[in-house]
Amino acid sequence: MKEPIETILDTIEHRPWPIPKHPWFWYQEWNDAIFLHYQVEPSKLRSLVPMHLELDQINGEHWISVVAFTMDNVHPRHCFPFHFLSTFHEVNLRTYVKKDGKVGVYFLSIEAEKWIPTQFARMTSGLPYRHSKIQRAKNLVQLDGKRCRIEMNFQVIHPIKHPNQKELWLTERYSLYREKEVKESAMDVHHKPWELFQVEIQKLNIGYTKFVGLTDFLKPDLTHYSPGVQVLAWL
Repeated sequence: MKEPIETILDTIEHRPWPIPKHPWFWYQEWNDAIFLHYQVEPSKLRSLVPMHLELDQINGEHWISVVAFTMDNVHPRHCFPFHFLSTFHEVNLRTYVKKDGKVGVYFLSIEAEKWIPTQFARMTSGLPYRHSKIQRAKNLVQLDGKRCRIEMNFQVIHPIKHPNQKELWLTERYSLYREKEVKESAMDVHHKPWELFQVEIQKLNIGYTKFVGLTDFLKPDLTHYSPGVQVLAWL
């Protein structure tokens, strides 16, 4: 059930820094999310991330995550969503970075289902969106693209009532970093904490043509599911 924007903005205790003072610009929902997390060697990761971004780590470990979800009701402030443009499936490959002490995520790849929203998102966000064929059904993710192929079946098990430090580190991220601008500030986002569930991966075939050797994508070290979050984003 959707919550009022005011309720989302009032829930801030979990944030590592204050909400931006200027008004948010985008509303979106990240629903039916599957997280596949992999520990990686920093030496393999460093060449894939711009040098002005520091690789973030937890207990000396560096991680990447494949995140599959459905974007719903994407629209600017004071506008209404149009289903054809505002709802689409997405799969991203991300890693964890920081700049000037502000932690966030850096996207190595973003695959999105619909061509027009993909091109619009690429132009307006500056993030590495590419179009791919993506299908979602109950407990199923399928992706067929030039850079990535995924076939995954999963089963949601039970809620994680008290996420541990690593689970929070991997999921509670409120800044997105783009690729080239050294002086650029992070793109801030806000949402309530993820409601996480344990998930059993029953079938997984996954491969990235550009990231062969980065990790064994068939063997995630951690997995999570979430029904989703309502998100506010700032330019």
